[in-house]
Amino acid sequence: MRETMQPNGYGSGQRLYASHVVESELEHLEWAMRQPMLHLLNARYWQRRVLEVKCGYELTAQQGVRIDRMLKQLADRRA
Repeated sequence: MRETMQPNGYGSGQRLYASHVVESELEHLEWAMRQPMLHLLNARYWQRRVLEVKCGYELTAQQGVRIDRMLKQLADRRA
């Protein structure tokens, strides 16, 4: 099912509701962020990947918490 998304400053268009896809993406991102950072796969890269999930899918409250936690971790790494 696709739903229209209001512009939120990062992107606009449509957001896909597919909880199983989001879970898979979040599990991968959480795993990948526990690995040593490589030059090409730095905090900025992972931040972009996390934001793509945040803006591209309708999230449950729990998924939103996980996204926010990842973004905070990435911001701490960039500081």
